[in-house]
Amino acid sequence: MCLNNQGLNDKSLCKQTIVDLQDGRDVVLIVKIKKILKNKSFKNGLWLYLLQLCNTVIPLLTLPYITRILGSTQYGLFSIVINLIGYMQVVVEYGFIMSATRKVALMKKDEEINQLFTTVVLSRLFLLMVCWIGSGVYIIMNKDNTILCECAIALSFCLLGYCLQQNWLFQGKQDMKVLSLISIVGRVISTILVFLLVKSANDLLIYCVLYAISPLISGVAGFFIGMIKYKITFVNVTSKDIWEELKSGWYVFTTQLSSKVFGEIGVTFLGIFCAASVVGVFSAIHKIPKLLVMAWSPISQVLYPIASQRITLSFQSGKMVIYKMRRIFLCFFILISIIIAVFAKPVISIAFGPEYENYFFWIYPLLAWVIVGINNNFLGIQILLGSGHDKEYSQCFQIGVLCTIIFNLVFAYFWGGLGASFAPLLSETILFFLLKAKIRKIERLDCNE
Repeated sequence: MCLNNQGLNDKSLCKQTIVDLQDGRDVVLIVKIKKILKNKSFKNGLWLYLLQLCNTVIPLLTLPYITRILGSTQYGLFSIVINLIGYMQVVVEYGFIMSATRKVALMKKDEEINQLFTTVVLSRLFLLMVCWIGSGVYIIMNKDNTILCECAIALSFCLLGYCLQQNWLFQGKQDMKVLSLISIVGRVISTILVFLLVKSANDLLIYCVLYAISPLISGVAGFFIGMIKYKITFVNVTSKDIWEELKSGWYVFTTQLSSKVFGEIGVTFLGIFCAASVVGVFSAIHKIPKLLVMAWSPISQVLYPIASQRITLSFQSGKMVIYKMRRIFLCFFILISIIIAVFAKPVISIAFGPEYENYFFWIYPLLAWVIVGINNNFLGIQILLGSGHDKEYSQCFQIGVLCTIIFNLVFAYFWGGLGASFAPLLSETILFFLLKAKIRKIERLDCNE
């Protein structure tokens, strides 16, 4: 009897010990979670994601309303101008979001930050003047199209907002909370005003003005808050300082511009060769595959460090792990694309209005383009860049950009919106073969070594 009691006591003691250990682990886990939540980098990243989510979701709320109210022709005019402004945005923002962010993160002295701030602001003002001159030339060339010119003037004020935005400063300081809140408030105000004031196709100019409000609010507010918060003052800088700053951001700028061309050149050539209604229909339908690309983008960012770690240790074994991940995600996005393709006509009608549904078949090559593009991400980003073969990937990508320009130019001229839908698919297919060839070449070199 005593032995049994002793055994029961031992079991109870053992269970209590396990409970205590588990409680201890829970406490440690809670402490770790609290530490992560208080981490400055985590908070900064959280606000960045919130801003990105806002920039993604809010336009999706207004798009079905705007495409119906404005109609394909007026929405096409807006798409032509905003496409041009998009290129100029890349020019005005330049590569400072990376180059200047990296510098300010390492700076400790106020004098250094003041000089960098002054140099970046003056550089952007110079680039803004260049873009406004370009806008003026565009307006003169299209002076017979009054509404297009008015839209160009209204939307060109977006560039002032982009010029004044100091994302690089707040991001370098890991303090994106204030700037994110300003940007979200600006976009919400703009969206509410769109629903209140844009009531017919004749309100296109009003829509352009309201569209420009969001970057203007975030740009002006962020500029002055940044100066006050970090006690920044303008200092004397030389033209050499400005030139050096432009040189340091050149690589990022050219990469961003190439990516912009890769994704938007179809609208550019349609605006040259086709009626505004064609541009409107294509721009609206193109939003659906772009939404899939946006859904894929954060997944790619999460996979990249994992892929880099594996493929750096062993190219062959790392490649096999990446191929396994590719199989999973490609199957998922293929399934989503098939569902969209099957219900393409009602989906486009519900999303944009009956005026757009007759061109539902344009979405088929665009959905295929998304799938091939995701596959190329695994080959180019995850494998080539992940293994440190930046030069090889850059060579393939630049050829892909050139093919995109040529195919969109030819296809848009001969086949309009349908041609612009097939052009990116063909470019991505060529890029696929180029990437595969580079990977095989690397494997052969590894074997020879």
